[in-house]
Amino acid sequence: MTRPRQKSLLASALAVALAVTTAIALGAPEGPTAAQASTGSSSFSLADPSTLQAKDGTYVTYGTTVGSGAGPRCGAQSGVTLYVPFLNHGSGDTVSMSDCVAGDALPSGPGSWAVDNGAVWAPGVALYNGTYYMYYAATKAGTSQKCIGLATSGGAKSPFTNKGEWACPSGGRWAIDPNPFVANGKLYVAYRDDAITSYPETGISIVQVGSDGFALWSTRRDALKSTDLAWDTVNDSGETHVIENPSIFVGGANHYYLLFSGNNWNSARYATGIADCGTAPIPSSRCTLLKDGANQPYFGYTGTGGLGPYRGLPGNHTGPGAMAAFYTEGNRRCVVWAWYDAATGKRHPIIGELKLDSGGFYVE
Repeated sequence: MTRPRQKSLLASALAVALAVTTAIALGAPEGPTAAQASTGSSSFSLADPSTLQAKDGTYVTYGTTVGSGAGPRCGAQSGVTLYVPFLNHGSGDTVSMSDCVAGDALPSGPGSWAVDNGAVWAPGVALYNGTYYMYYAATKAGTSQKCIGLATSGGAKSPFTNKGEWACPSGGRWAIDPNPFVANGKLYVAYRDDAITSYPETGISIVQVGSDGFALWSTRRDALKSTDLAWDTVNDSGETHVIENPSIFVGGANHYYLLFSGNNWNSARYATGIADCGTAPIPSSRCTLLKDGANQPYFGYTGTGGLGPYRGLPGNHTGPGAMAAFYTEGNRRCVVWAWYDAATGKRHPIIGELKLDSGGFYVE
């Protein structure tokens, strides 16, 4: 989630915080299927992307609020703010991508619990028991605290209805970047949970939710803390030690893996780590970083100004983060992420296939 540092205020309630989350149908088989899923990037500026396949077979990529001047638009009303803009692209096992925004999944805004007409960040959506559950971050009314709200809908592209505040820690700590996923017939949410740390550290938690979409807090467990790694603060002039944008996927030997972002979103250093969380959706202990992940990101920019990641990504763009996993109709495991264009100050979504070889996970 792109935003000011924790001690800063939003310059404007509608300021678009440019920086994944996603719904994941877990349990896809390892390895490729016969059908090839096309991938691609978008010229549309969309931060914090998350992707799922809608009931009609097309793919929907949600993102952070965009203002009235953002465009182009294909089907979306022009000249208005889109609180949860979405791109509509591909069908079947062909994912592809779109260069225009199709609509607003949350046209009523973040709800009465949040700042009136305020921006929404990092929405993540999961389909569970026939209902789409959207979790999103916004600013709590009367404060500068960033918290998580819940909205539901019968369709991935239909207007979502706000259900209220979902998580807002005491003491002003932040809860942001929610990422729902379904595993073993149950719904879970991974999210940045600063309540498990003390300032300036941040953390990531995973919790099971009930049929109403609200958390069963007794199930919450720590997944990762910024104290578990060092690359999140390399050449970082800010105060907060940022790890964020969690996403869960299933990998080799039916382990659950955590994708997360770290460092400054508006720099070449913003990058993605991977941690092994074991064989259960909620880890029994904190997840284990892969490939010297305490000292280097797993995926990142490999050029000057990057952090020397274990592996690069298609396009080798600067600042690749907010990576979120999803599955195609043919159970091909893909990821969507955003990269930072320093020349324009904008972020752009891109999709690739997440594969596994003898050296570990890679994207193509």
